[in-house]
Amino acid sequence: MNGTRVGYARCSTDEQDVVIQTEQLLALGVPEERIYIDRGFSGTTRHNRAGLDQALAAVWDGSVFAVTKFDRFARNMAEANEILTGLSDRGVLFGPGGSVYDWNDPFGRLFLQTLAMVAEFEANIGHQRTREGMALAKKNGKLKGKQPKLPEPARRSIRRRYAEGEASLADLAGEYSVGRSTIHRIIHGLPETPR
Repeated sequence: MNGTRVGYARCSTDEQDVVIQTEQLLALGVPEERIYIDRGFSGTTRHNRAGLDQALAAVWDGSVFAVTKFDRFARNMAEANEILTGLSDRGVLFGPGGSVYDWNDPFGRLFLQTLAMVAEFEANIGHQRTREGMALAKKNGKLKGKQPKLPEPARRSIRRRYAEGEASLADLAGEYSVGRSTIHRIIHGLPETPR
């Protein structure tokens, strides 16, 4: 396959680096100016991934959309299916690693659907382990939850001033630099951070 390649790289946190992915994409024949990157996204959803949107906009009929590994591209079967169908409709092939697959080929589609299924499964297992770890930490008193935005003396003052009519919800929100919903929750004795 000689189609021009457009590459996409992603890392889950801003602290992680995409140097290895970038080097691998260059080795796969993706020109440096055609590599698009997202930092700080898990890949479980397509929302707000400007790098992915730019990469998808940069491909054309006969080109190859390249990633180093499938899970860099998507970790959600439904979105992977939607994106791969869109690429195929535009005549674009998909290239995870050094291979190239045609979504219209039954074997290519089966293989890519399997990769999408495995990527989503791995993401779900990771989320489950995180929840289990957090539950254990909470049980052992090591996870206290999100701390209130305002200290108790400020919350007492807010309740008193509102009850006495000294200040409105909006006035208190502006004074303490928090949202009106936070003041509302304090006044009514609700947790400051909705569960």
